[in-house]
Amino acid sequence: MDNLVFKSNDGQPVTNSLLVAEKFEKEHKNVLRDIRNLVAQNCAVRNLFVETTYVSERGCDEPLFVMGRDGFSLLVMGFTGEKALQFKLDFINAFNRMEEMLTAIASNKGRLFDNSARRRYLLATEKRELDARIESDMQRRRAIVRELNQINFEDYQQLGLDLFECNESRIPGLFPNKGKIMKIA
Repeated sequence: MDNLVFKSNDGQPVTNSLLVAEKFEKEHKNVLRDIRNLVAQNCAVRNLFVETTYVSERGCDEPLFVMGRDGFSLLVMGFTGEKALQFKLDFINAFNRMEEMLTAIASNKGRLFDNSARRRYLLATEKRELDARIESDMQRRRAIVRELNQINFEDYQQLGLDLFECNESRIPGLFPNKGKIMKIA
């Protein structure tokens, strides 16, 4: 899910609870709970969220809320922390980009952008998507390194690994000193 915001069937920029959960590193069930709590507190909020379903990885229909800028803003106001702030800014920028694109299309009355402007837009969009993928990949790599740093000697023994002869051919990418004998100090 590289795109934070997408165009709804009626042409409006929207996002959904699954994207919010992923980007804010929250469990989806907790985001659903937060939305339901907002709706329960004030029935006027109900029109900011549209409940629907999606098919999960397990093949089951799961609940999902679709929301526009106002619903998103209301929901994430309660999220805190440094990561939450950065993701709020990312979502706001994504909404702004989508609105700009939809406004440009509407003002051109369906005409395509001229080729150079269209090319610049597509290149900028592709760069943002690649940057997001790179950041996501770096975060996954950092998490793997953190997990590897927590493995102790007993874990290696349980895996049947001999620390004195463990090299890259046994576990690719694990040890930077490829082929060298490992010593325990």
